Amino acid sequence: MKTVVGIIFSAVLLVAAVTAKPPPPKFAEKGEALVAKLCEKSEDKAFCVSSLGSRPDADTATAPELGVIALSIASANASDTSAYIKAKLKTKNLEPALEDTLDDCSTSYLDAVAQLDDSLAALLAYQYTDADIWLNTAISDVETCESALSERDGHDEELERRNTNLSKLVKNALLINIILTP
Repeated sequence: MKTVVGIIFSAVLLVAAVTAKPPPPKFAEKGEALVAKLCEKSEDKAFCVSSLGSRPDADTATAPELGVIALSIASANASDTSAYIKAKLKTKNLEPALEDTLDDCSTSYLDAVAQLDDSLAALLAYQYTDADIWLNTAISDVETCESALSERDGHDEELERRNTNLSKLVKNALLINIILTP
């Protein structure tokens, strides 16, 4: 009987060891220095540092907390842009090309907001691979809107600016997620 219990206990320990997720890497830096380190490989380092530094809680945040901050900034931006698109769609006498573009971008932004929410849930559960998938999907949604904006006659400069910013924000969140992935 002791042998069976020992084998079962050993099996449970083995399964726990195999499925346990290692913690994210630790960084000696804090505050601005940590933000600068995490933003080193960003496509737009100054934008990355500026956006993360815009939150007061970034001054004392750990790397995982900065990942959450980056995602919450991107999510808030996506939600605000989605609301902007909805408001534009309520405008009377829109050009048909612009209306089509806004419709496409509205769908893309609704999806992106959902993907960012899923990314945040995954990050909080230390499911970095899942967060990676959701973030890449959100980037695809933003790129779909970008394509609609560039391929049609209907242009909205404010939406183009917002879309570019969201693309940078999501890519920065993805970069931090990759750095955090053990």
